[in-house]
Amino acid sequence: MIYKSFNIAILIRLFIFAILAAGLSITLYHQNWTVAVLLFLLLLISVWNVIYFMNAVNRKVSFFFDAVSNDDTTLHFSEKLRSKSLNALHQGLNRLNKHISDIKIKNERNEKFFREMMKYSATGLMAVDEQGYIELINDSALDLIGVLHISHIHLLKQKNNELYEQMMQIAPGQSQTIKLLHGTELRLLSLKVALLNFGKKKYRLYSIYDIKAELEENELDSWQKLIRVMTHEIMNSIAPITSLSNTLTRVFVNNGKPLSVNEVTQKHITNTIHGLDVIEKTGKGLMHFVEDYRRLTKIPKPVFKPIDIPNWLNAIQLLMKNRLEEENIEFRILKKEFRKELIGDEKLLSQVMINILNNAIDALKNTQGKKVVINIMENTMGRLKISIFDNGVGIAPDEIERIFIPFYTTKENGSGIGLSLSRQIIRLHKGSISAFSIPGEQTTFVLSF
Repeated sequence: MIYKSFNIAILIRLFIFAILAAGLSITLYHQNWTVAVLLFLLLLISVWNVIYFMNAVNRKVSFFFDAVSNDDTTLHFSEKLRSKSLNALHQGLNRLNKHISDIKIKNERNEKFFREMMKYSATGLMAVDEQGYIELINDSALDLIGVLHISHIHLLKQKNNELYEQMMQIAPGQSQTIKLLHGTELRLLSLKVALLNFGKKKYRLYSIYDIKAELEENELDSWQKLIRVMTHEIMNSIAPITSLSNTLTRVFVNNGKPLSVNEVTQKHITNTIHGLDVIEKTGKGLMHFVEDYRRLTKIPKPVFKPIDIPNWLNAIQLLMKNRLEEENIEFRILKKEFRKELIGDEKLLSQVMINILNNAIDALKNTQGKKVVINIMENTMGRLKISIFDNGVGIAPDEIERIFIPFYTTKENGSGIGLSLSRQIIRLHKGSISAFSIPGEQTTFVLSF
């Protein structure tokens, strides 16, 4: 509609220009100079009107874009002009200006919302550009790193050089635990970083979280579980010892007086020997339990060296070969794209793998088509994952988290320390171990480094 009105207005002006030009030609031909001068002046006015009319649209559009580039959304064009084409143009520009204004207001509200959300987040957040200037930082981050204000990340070096070095070295997607002394308070911080691109600018977004309280709560929960298991085991051993001791005492007492040598019979001796034998076996069981506990608390310090992963897994397969063949188990190692070396203690990690594989073999006792599969891969975050799969009986949902608790076992003759030891060894390697299971179908243990 705007273009139609504009074209009509141009055509009318061109028509008037053509008539005046024709009239000027006729008067010049008849040498009517007075009329010719008048028509010439009118012709000039017509040309100026056409040029002015066409430039009027350009001026308004140019003025509009100047206002937009200067973030001026208060601009309003009159919509009460005589020219319908200009009125239509003004209406279109006003609608566009209102739309831009609405988008600007919405963006400002979103920015304010995210800034407020970031400000009150319990997690410390800090965005740093490529030059090291801190674009955004919330109050939690300032409190966790122990500063009131900071504009450049290099200034952190003066406050806490260890934290600064960790922030410079940590790679995107990785997580780092840092101990930080704030006054007299020791803080345990989890540090992560992600890369963000906004237009041509790149930022490193750091997230800092105080995990000390969470770890203390988990540690307390672990201790409570351990104490419950130890109490149960110790009471199971002490109760029969106490009962037998009391029984043996009564054997040699009659009416509150010890039996004489002549009153002791072969039955008394036999019962005593049997009772002492039971006490000895129970005592040995208790000593074995204590020895298992000592093993949990005396894991050797890892000796970190590069481990050739394919050779290491082939060596483990060779160690387990006889048992796998005896149980008629199909064993495979699947290798995808992954780094060929792992920094760790090969002996300790082999102990973990052998323990998990033995558990998998035990779970396949009554399974048809027995399978154990090791799958190695590296995820997009650069973490190495080793998954050990079996299609055995599986683990019940209420037991899946308990299997890592010291002395908890689902086996009749199990000690309950194998997986506990394995988790401690993996943690010494800054990794994690987890288990997933579908009872009656499969179980998978995942080692992440």
